[in-house]
Amino acid sequence: MTADEALFYGSVACSAAFYVLTALVYVVQRPPVPPTLPAMSDVGPEAPAVANMLANAGKVTADAVPATLFDLAARKAVQIEETADRHYQVRVGAAPPGLTRYESRVMRLLTSRASGGVVPAGALTLGSANEARGWMRGFRGDVIADARSLGLSTPRWPAWVLTLEGLFVFGAFVLAAIAGNEDDKNLARWGVALAIALVTAWVSSYAFRDDTQMITPAGVQAAARWLSLRKYLHDDELFPTLPPTAVTVRDRYIGYGAALGVAAAAVRAIPMGAESDRRAWSSVGGRWRQVTVSYPTLWPPAYGYSPGDAAWLGIRLAGISGAALWGIWFILGRADISIASPDRALRDVAAGAILASAVLVVTAGAGLWLLLAAAVSLFGGATITGDAIRLRQYGGEDLTCYLAVDDGRADRVRAWKIRAALYDTLTEYETVTVTITPLLGYVRSVQHATAVTAPAPVAAKA
Repeated sequence: MTADEALFYGSVACSAAFYVLTALVYVVQRPPVPPTLPAMSDVGPEAPAVANMLANAGKVTADAVPATLFDLAARKAVQIEETADRHYQVRVGAAPPGLTRYESRVMRLLTSRASGGVVPAGALTLGSANEARGWMRGFRGDVIADARSLGLSTPRWPAWVLTLEGLFVFGAFVLAAIAGNEDDKNLARWGVALAIALVTAWVSSYAFRDDTQMITPAGVQAAARWLSLRKYLHDDELFPTLPPTAVTVRDRYIGYGAALGVAAAAVRAIPMGAESDRRAWSSVGGRWRQVTVSYPTLWPPAYGYSPGDAAWLGIRLAGISGAALWGIWFILGRADISIASPDRALRDVAAGAILASAVLVVTAGAGLWLLLAAAVSLFGGATITGDAIRLRQYGGEDLTCYLAVDDGRADRVRAWKIRAALYDTLTEYETVTVTITPLLGYVRSVQHATAVTAPAPVAAKA
C-alpha cells in the first residue's frame, strides 16, 4: 500500500469510526423507561419546568415556559386576571427571593413587557423567531443546569465523546486534503473521501444539536412520580378546561398540569413565546389533546396544485423527458456507442447516457402520474369539517399559505396549501368546512361552519 492510499483509507476510516462511535453511544445512552405507578395526586419538590423535562424523557418542551408562569402565579409573584371573557392579563409583582435562574428569566420577560405593571396575554411573546429561539435556548439551559445540580440528569453526549467525534471529523478532512495534494492522478478517489468527510461533518453538526438529557436513577424515580400525577390530572375531565385564573383555586396544580401537557385551556389562553407550527391544542373529538401538523413541500409532487396546473406540469415533464430519452437513444444507436465499446471514452459516454436515461424515466413517470392525478381530481372531492388549528405562511415575496384542519379523527394532520384569497378570510381555531380534491390535495373552497359534524372520538394520550 502506498502512502497516498494509506491517507485515503485513513480518511475513510476516520469517518467510519465517527459513525460507529455515534451509533454505540446512541444505543447505550437510550433514555431509561420510568416504572409505572398508579395515578396519584402527590407533587414532588421539583419545579414544574424540571418536572416537564423528566416527564418528557429528558427534553425540555415549550410547555415549561407557561408552566413556570402559572407556578409563579400560584406563589403570588404575579397575578393572572381575566379582563373580559377569555381575555387575560398578568399583573407583575415584586420578585420573591430564592427564584431559580429560569424563573428569574421569566420574571424579567414579564417586567420588560409590562406597562403600568400589567402585561396583556397577547403581549407575552419572545419576539422574532430568532429571538424566541435564543430565549428558549437560554431557558432550556437554565432548566438543565438546575436538574443536573439536583442529580436528576446528565448530558446524553459526554464531553469525551464529543471531543473524540470532533477529532474523527477533523482527521477525515485533513487526511483527505493531504492525499489530494499528494496525488493528482486519483482526484476522483480523493473527491469521494472529501465528500464523505463533508457528509460526516454535516451529520456531526445535526446529531449533537439536540440537548436531550440522560435521566439518572434518581431522576427516573422522580419521572415515575410525575407521570403518575399526569395520569391523575388526565383522569380529571374538568382539569384540561380550567382557565389560567384557576391557579387561585388549584394552586400549583395548574403549573404542573401545564408542564405535564394536561392543562390545555390554560396553556392556550396564555401562549408564551412563538406558538409551535407543528404542535397544536385541539378540543375536537370531545377532549383536549395535542395534534401534530405537517407541511408537505417537495413530496407529494404538485401537492396543492389545481387540476389544470398539475396537468400542464405533467405534460411538460412527460413531454420533455420523453423527447430527451428518444434523442439520447437515437444518437447512441446512430453513433454505435455502448458500454461494450473497446474505447474507454465511448464506454464512459454510454454509462453517462444510461444514468441520464434513468433520471428521465423517473421524471417522465412523475409527469404521467400528475396527468392521472389531474384527471381524477376533476371528478372527485371530499368535504371535511373541523377546527382550523393552524394558519401559516412561508416563503419570501411569493408566500405559500397553509391551512390545517382537525376533524377529531387522527392525532396527525397534514396541512393543505390554500390560495391567499382564502387565507385572508380565515382565523385560527374557527370551525370551517373544506372541500378538497383527491391525490393533489387542492382546496376548492373553505366555508365557515358552526360546529364539527359528528367527529370520530380520539382517545386522549396519557
